[in-house]
Amino acid sequence: MRILSLFVLFAFAFISLSAQTDSTNTSPAKTSSIPLDTSGMAKVYVIRSTGHLGSAINLRMVVNDIMMCKVKNNHYAVVFVKPGTHMFNATTWDKPGTPQKFALKMPVEAGKTYYMTMHMKQKFMGVEIFLEEVTYNTASPLIAKYKQDECD
Repeated sequence: MRILSLFVLFAFAFISLSAQTDSTNTSPAKTSSIPLDTSGMAKVYVIRSTGHLGSAINLRMVVNDIMMCKVKNNHYAVVFVKPGTHMFNATTWDKPGTPQKFALKMPVEAGKTYYMTMHMKQKFMGVEIFLEEVTYNTASPLIAKYKQDECD
């Protein structure tokens, strides 16, 4: 019992130290912020309020098979995309992508703002994750209530 307690103590200390070094280790790419010219782009708010279902999982916002941002539960993210028609998807860390049937194909225009919510639907053998476009009137109370996730 004594050896087990000692092992747990050392494991906890090691995990704490490794987490601390990860948070203090910043690369030059993360510290230098390159200003993004957003004048000719569309602004997209992605709001996640999935409740208890999958609340511990960070969902990823994918645009045209490119991961744009991780969104925690009860948070929102802002991404900028070029004008045109895009395929918007939401996925988890363990799945490379979601089926095309769940993708939101949406044309966007420069200078306009769009709002989407992430949804999770429980199925018999898994969970479906999808995005849905919402209006400003639906999104504004959620944006005021939730915190913003910073996209890398």
